[in-house]
Amino acid sequence: MNETETDASRILFINSADTQINSLDKSKTTDYTFIPEEGIVIPRHHAILLSLHHTQIPYSFYNFQNNRNNKIDFVLTAAGVTGSFGILPANKYSISLPEANYNAASLLNKIKELLEAHPNWGGGTINIRFNRDTLKYEWNYRGVGGAARLTFLIASGDNALINCRNEIGFNDNKWINGDATQDIWFEDAGVGVGQRAGSSDANNNQSVLFTSATANQDEYWNGDEGLLNRFSVVDVLSSIRSLYIRTNLTTSSVLDSSVGGGFSSILARVPIDVRSGGIITISPSDGSVHKLLLKIKEISKIDVRLTDQKNRVIDLNGLDWDLSLQFDFIEVKELKVPKDKRLEIEEKKYQAWKTKTEKSK
Repeated sequence: MNETETDASRILFINSADTQINSLDKSKTTDYTFIPEEGIVIPRHHAILLSLHHTQIPYSFYNFQNNRNNKIDFVLTAAGVTGSFGILPANKYSISLPEANYNAASLLNKIKELLEAHPNWGGGTINIRFNRDTLKYEWNYRGVGGAARLTFLIASGDNALINCRNEIGFNDNKWINGDATQDIWFEDAGVGVGQRAGSSDANNNQSVLFTSATANQDEYWNGDEGLLNRFSVVDVLSSIRSLYIRTNLTTSSVLDSSVGGGFSSILARVPIDVRSGGIITISPSDGSVHKLLLKIKEISKIDVRLTDQKNRVIDLNGLDWDLSLQFDFIEVKELKVPKDKRLEIEEKKYQAWKTKTEKSK
């Protein structure tokens, strides 16, 4: 069994300002390499217990970031004309949300503003309401001219992997009929809100929220409330719930479900428990609770990355951050396998015979 042999831990303090930034963008202080002047060498009969001792991270990153979750692809078509699957029509457009930390109200206002300000919008009206009881967005589209159907390409668009479908309520875990591969359309032609399911609209003229093309806005939102569960909860923090500190030292110590339960480079998960603009802190009182056993015998460089749960590097907008690593050295005891009793007796007989033979020579 392993026994701790050192009375005191060794602490290594690292500030990102003192490191080599790995990104071409030198403002990305969350992906770096630190090379100590003297490497750490561990004797063969020792091992290291590594833990995150302390960290301070400025909450300067945005929950909506470029090329992460700030796109919405949309299509405007005539009534009954699909805007998804197969060859997309020419009137396919997109909006990009500015990087920011939105709440549920400011997000819906920004989406409405960007859609209606788009040069190809054509004069229609999109209304979005946040229902505080169900925590869902409720949608209404009023088209003009030949644009009677608005389709959000949340599954089949060019930006399907970097849109904000989860944040605005079209969560890929909970979608109409449990199918996360489908887009959503809103039609101002008496059909209501429906879902594109396959190659024909004939099978899915489902009334989800709004069923009257002539009713006023209040009547639109007083429809069949029992169907509200077809939209999932709005989650403006879907993209970043926790921060993860990853290193090249921990590639054989932590199991991660996102890689099929295999080993990952995670050193520690850092919960976000402060408001934007604050400092996310893990202090010595709670930083060294979880210790990782390292198999390496020499440390000549330390690679560090600060990421989200999908292993994408966080952008602190140029601000530096610091962490400290705690090293505890332990002695690895050699385990002796007990010998079989009969084998031990035979070995004694052999040694006695060997000794007697040597003396008779």
